Amino acid sequence: MKNILIIAGLILAITACAPRVAVDKANVNFNKYRTFAWMDSDVKAGQNPLYYNDLASQNVETAVNKVLNDKGLKQANRRPDLLIGYHFFVEEKTRTVANNTGPLYGPYYGWGRWGWSGWGPSWWGWGGPQYTQEQYQAGTLVVDMVDARTKQLVWRGSIQDAVSNPARIGEQLTRQVKDIVEKFPDRSNS
Repeated sequence: MKNILIIAGLILAITACAPRVAVDKANVNFNKYRTFAWMDSDVKAGQNPLYYNDLASQNVETAVNKVLNDKGLKQANRRPDLLIGYHFFVEEKTRTVANNTGPLYGPYYGWGRWGWSGWGPSWWGWGGPQYTQEQYQAGTLVVDMVDARTKQLVWRGSIQDAVSNPARIGEQLTRQVKDIVEKFPDRSNS
């Protein structure tokens, strides 16, 4: 029983740290969409090349294509039902981090926490957390699906996570775009 509680606690802790996928969708019957095509990217050329590069764009498009094909949609360059676009941006953010100091053990001697404690054991206890502010880079990825006929946004998925390593941004984008697009309704379930 104790092991089950420990495993459940670990799973809860891991999933609490995972980025959340947010989805907005219009009240639309998604069964009518059978084909899709890519919109022109709005990523500007002057942005940081570590994040905005052709390889990362290709990885995103390949991941979206695969998931949508698995969901029964086909890519078509002529007269598609859906137009797909994505936006990715990185911004500097601040977060508060609690660093627990852990248990405090004796023996302490000399000047202690409350003045002179003499020689010998002082006290045992638990130190409180120390809070620090840290800067980090947060990447936000947004995938939009627009009805090609009406030009109305019918579905949007987004995810935000810390960008840990700019050199591995393509891998991180691929994984996260799959997480987003998997939330797109299956044609039979919408």
